[in-house]
Amino acid sequence: MEGDLHIHTSVSDGSFPPPKLVQKVIGSPLGFFAVTDHNSVAGLREVERCLPAQGPRFIGGVELSAQPDDDHEIHVLGYGTDPGCPALNEVCRQIQRLKKEQVREIAERLRADGVEVDLTDVSFDDEEVYMGRPVLADLLVKHGIVNSVGQAFGRYLGREARAFVRMGRFSPQRCIEAIHEAGGLAVLAHPFIETLDRWVEPLARMGLDGVEAYRPRMDGNEELYAEKAAEHFGLFVTGGSDWHGRDGEPPLGAFAVPEDHLAPFFEALASRRRERGQTPFPPDGSAPG
Repeated sequence: MEGDLHIHTSVSDGSFPPPKLVQKVIGSPLGFFAVTDHNSVAGLREVERCLPAQGPRFIGGVELSAQPDDDHEIHVLGYGTDPGCPALNEVCRQIQRLKKEQVREIAERLRADGVEVDLTDVSFDDEEVYMGRPVLADLLVKHGIVNSVGQAFGRYLGREARAFVRMGRFSPQRCIEAIHEAGGLAVLAHPFIETLDRWVEPLARMGLDGVEAYRPRMDGNEELYAEKAAEHFGLFVTGGSDWHGRDGEPPLGAFAVPEDHLAPFFEALASRRRERGQTPFPPDGSAPG
């Protein structure tokens, strides 16, 4: 059995709302999957409701944005989280507020550079609405300023682009603690080798549980480096496509990770579920996370 532990819906910056995402998963070869929307758990219960009784196994998740210093933005994936946990929802709200400030500041830089971005329809007052640079990227495409989201990031929104503004400071330890309080497991998302060298040791001291070692376009040396870094600090490994369903992206299921590569992750997830009085995942069949 193979699966994908890093998928986004339109609750954050994915293309498909939860019901359509579930249809996509059912039509794919995936035997298990996780929804990990950015800074929001608002879509998890709807995914659970839409899954057929004997559908693929589902692990509820989240992807939290942290800005520990001026040079690094770190994303922490949470798996098996309780979407009703007050601490987790509060951290999501705090990060969303920082993201809204970031978007406003980038829009001001764009205007100063002669690029007008109409924010009239952007819901800054709704705490449940996703906020992040992809919102601006979509607006730049919509207004014909760029031809694609990739071009928007390359020209205006990426870390080396002229309009880039970093998110305000937010500790990854707060993300890890909130995930743990929600009964979940905390995993470092899509790290490069430089990220592992700089952050895996301090994050492990903060309580990190795992490292996302398998993802598209990684070569064997990068995978091996991530595996060895995780092993050195007593962490398990996970993997996922970071799928958004945008134009030009491979279909869902084109990238998947064999279940036997993730045995320590599933063992830790089952242990957490038992601690919370929940039934561990069966070896086959559906079980919400």
